Amino acid sequence: MKQITMTAALGLALLGTPCALQAAAEGGTIASKVEELGKMSYLKVTDMRAVKRDGLLRIQVTISNTDNSNQQLYYRFRWLDDDGFTVWDEEAWKPEIIYGLQKKVIQAVSPTFKATDFRLELQSPKNEGAPFSGSNPPGGITNQ
Repeated sequence: MKQITMTAALGLALLGTPCALQAAAEGGTIASKVEELGKMSYLKVTDMRAVKRDGLLRIQVTISNTDNSNQQLYYRFRWLDDDGFTVWDEEAWKPEIIYGLQKKVIQAVSPTFKATDFRLELQSPKNEGAPFSGSNPPGGITNQ
């Protein structure tokens, strides 16, 4: 009887948070969903939520700037199926400026019903060992 009660309580706790529900179902954590190109020095993913609504995967990510100065961020989502295969063309890099000590929410909706999982790719010119440092950002985007 105790085991049934514990299982029911755990199930109710997981239903309260969409990300917890997905993480439990897929065995994922924030770290398993984020791919940083270089070590991010000042920008950190501090919250991630995912829910499947109307057959589409909806993602909400909070990124925090831990520095006083503004930080440039480039991001894109890779949409995957149950087996981890890509189900959509590669997205273009999207630029964002995250002001000093700001938290910014990024939202996305999967472009296809086939997407059941995702990876968030992040890059910042101030990353340590970043492949797109300074004058060579992804997609030829330049800071104006």
